[in-house]
Order: sequence, then C-alpha cells, then structure tokens
Amino acid sequence: MAMRLPGHVAWALVLGWVPVVGASAQSVVPRDVERGVTVESRPRRDYDPLGVRLGGFRLDAAAEAGLGWDSNLFGRERNIRSDGFATQSGSLSLDSDWSTHAVGVSGNVDARQYFRESSLDWTDWNVGGFGRYDFSADTNVDARYRHYRQHLDVYNFDVQTAGISQPVPYDSDEVQVTGVTRFNRVGLLGTGTYRTYRFQDTTLAGVPQPVSNNDFDTVIGAVGTTYAFAPGRHITGVVRVQDINYTKSVSNGRDSFTWEALVGFQYDFDGVWQGRLAFGWRQRDYRSPTIKTLEGPAVEGQLTWSPSLLTTVSFNVARTIEESIRLDAVSYQRTTAAARVDHEYLRNVILGADCGPIAANTAARTRPRPTASPRSAPVTC
Repeated sequence: MAMRLPGHVAWALVLGWVPVVGASAQSVVPRDVERGVTVESRPRRDYDPLGVRLGGFRLDAAAEAGLGWDSNLFGRERNIRSDGFATQSGSLSLDSDWSTHAVGVSGNVDARQYFRESSLDWTDWNVGGFGRYDFSADTNVDARYRHYRQHLDVYNFDVQTAGISQPVPYDSDEVQVTGVTRFNRVGLLGTGTYRTYRFQDTTLAGVPQPVSNNDFDTVIGAVGTTYAFAPGRHITGVVRVQDINYTKSVSNGRDSFTWEALVGFQYDFDGVWQGRLAFGWRQRDYRSPTIKTLEGPAVEGQLTWSPSLLTTVSFNVARTIEESIRLDAVSYQRTTAAARVDHEYLRNVILGADCGPIAANTAARTRPRPTASPRSAPVTC
C-alpha cells in the first residue's frame, strides 16, 4: 500500500472556559489510577464545571476559541499552500439527574475561518435528544434522534479525487434505538439506525458540481455479544448489516446491501497496556449487475499505553467501506491508522498531538476512469 508524505502539519492554540492556576504538582486520588482511566477520560473534580441544577436536571455549557496554522491545506505533494485559521466551538446540554431512566437534549457547534483561503471556511453543528428506559441495572433500551450539519474535509481522499477543492457540506438526520442486557458473564447488544445524507451542490471555477446526486438513506442493524473470562478481559463478536438507497434516479443503480462479521477481544494486560482488536470479513453487493461486489477483510482495533499517570499513548486502526461522491465510483475501501499522545502538563492544561495516515483503495466503479489517480491518499499529521 503506497503512502505519500506531504509534510502536512496542523496545530492550534485553544482557549476555553478553564481556570488558570500556578504551576504546581497535580494531586492524585485513588479514582485517578483505576484501570482504564486515561488522561482524556480522567475526571478533574477541582476544575470540571458543576453545571446548573434545575430540579431533576443539570444544565451544562462550554465554549472554546483558538488560533492555528496548517502547513499543507490540501495535503498535496506539489503546489503546497499554507494558511492560518481561527476556530470556535460551543456546546449546551440539559440532562436528567435521575437514579433510573434518563432523558436529555444537547447542541454543539464548531466553526473555522481561514485568514486567506476563505473558500475553505466551514461551520458544523448538531442538535438532538435521547431517552433511556431502565428495566434493571443490566438491561435498558435507549432511543436517540440528532440532526447534523457537517462537511467532508477538502483533504478527504474522495473529495480530492472528485476534483473538488473546497469542503463539501451535507445535512443528516439520524434515529437510533439500542438495547443492552447481561446474563452473568455474557453481555448482549442490539442496535438499529436510520440515517439520511443530503449533500449541498458546490460551484468550482464557475462550474456547478452536482454533489446532491449522491444523496442517500441508510439503515444499519447490528447484534453484538461479549464474554468476560476475567475482569477487564472479554471475547467479543458482532454481526452488522447495512442497506443503502440513493434518492436520485440517476444513482439508483448504486443501491447496495452490506454484511460483516467480526470476532476479537478486549483485554486489559496489566493496567499499563490495554487493547481491543477485532477481525472479520465485509461484503457489499450492488443492485446494478454492472458494479462488481466489493469485499475484503474488516479490521477494528485500538491499543492504549499509559507509561505514567500523566501520559497516555493510543494507536487506532480500522478498515471500512465508504460511499463515494465521485461520478465514476460508488464505494471504496478505506484503511485508517492513527496515533495520539495526551499529556497532563498541569491539572488544567492538557497537551495533545496526533498523526494519522489515511489510505484508500479497491474502489467499486460505475465505468472506466478517464485518467489514472493515486491509489492512496496523503499522510496527514
């Protein structure tokens, strides 16, 4: 699998609603050193906001703003362009504080503005709610709805191959119902999701790009199980199916049905090293007989290393099938691998860095491509 190294580096300085204190040693309590606790997931009770109590509910809000620099906006090897940017984010949630059952609503917004390349600006937001009914301590049913306004990044492999040099915004509605239960050492999970994708047409160099021809609806169902043979050590298995239907008649031949099955483990080795890994097979069949079945290995995994109480290193890998917005392709298999380091410099100052190569290959095509293109996307850090 070929990979390119364009020297893409993005960094940002973020300012949020966080109190500032002097440089003093971090205080550690027993709950901070429990197995599975990482720098990101560790609660910081002396700095975490208390929220506003409204009867049986809690209202929480947060805001952040910052400046950053991207050394390679498009993730290219040639004609590299860089620019600075400003980012803002905010969140608001109202959740119940009941001993059993739960309901809540929340909203989030993220935006970025570039100093020179204003065509790359984007604003994402989402809003939704959930409800959970508890039958017992081990059994519950959860229902959720959320509306998203998101975008495909300009350095996304599929966006670049489609010849589009600006973010591709889209709207999405998602409804999800999930049920979980446990019988002694055996855990069971079942979930169903319905989601819509509605892309916004763009104009490039005065030429309209009918990206909305890729609008589709999808239904996903999954059944999973775990068996705990020791504390923190599980065998896992999952079966998923997905049905995709395009809304425009010009793309109906791209409708597909996908199934996948994976088995693996989730293992706490010694409290310092923890990992989960699953292997399996994934296959996608298309309604049109002219589109070849897309199949191959399925992989999902994460390895976490905690060399000290103040540092966490994580490695992630996944191989998935993604829908394409190109005219000459339907889907493509994408392999992602990433590494991230989080360090607690001070109790209220967390430093983080990540690097992730992204590769895409084995595309299902609707017709021969007019020109050759890279079989892999650039590595971005």
